[in-house]
Amino acid sequence: MSSTIYAKGSDIYAAFVHGAEQKYNRSTDDYTSYEAHLAKSYAYWLKCAGSREQQRSIKRKTKGNWRNAYLPLDLALLHQFKAGAPVETHARVYLTNDPFSVIDIPLADWIRMEKSSPKHM
Repeated sequence: MSSTIYAKGSDIYAAFVHGAEQKYNRSTDDYTSYEAHLAKSYAYWLKCAGSREQQRSIKRKTKGNWRNAYLPLDLALLHQFKAGAPVETHARVYLTNDPFSVIDIPLADWIRMEKSSPKHM
């Protein structure tokens, strides 16, 4: 498994919600926090894009929306516990620009995003 992939913001959001539905993330039932994290990540990478022309090109391609952007997502580890009790293996991930904010998602979502990840962005 790769430790860094690129996935569409909408797919990352869906994976975050699936993780919350599985109760992997006990403290995150408010899905708007996921939207805020993804919007922050999009803004960060847009700012890092380089020239204004490059930034404008990215905004056009993504329609200025994190849901349409490919964002880097990192795998921290495969995890097998929920609230201290053993459960099915799932993925602990973080947005590359925010390594201190980890989210647990279903392993199937990680594998699906990994398979569809462009090789280099």
